[in-house]
Amino acid sequence: MILEGDFQRPWTDKDKRYSRMVFIGRDLDEAELKAGFEACAA
Repeated sequence: MILEGDFQRPWTDKDKRYSRMVFIGRDLDEAELKAGFEACAA
């Protein structure tokens, strides 16, 4: 498993704020991944 991430720059007041995760792999179960992340929501 490899995890990579970095911060580009601080957001400005004009930026639309969002975060994104990209999964690259074979035979990933989208429903299972989505359910797992939704279960972590506070």
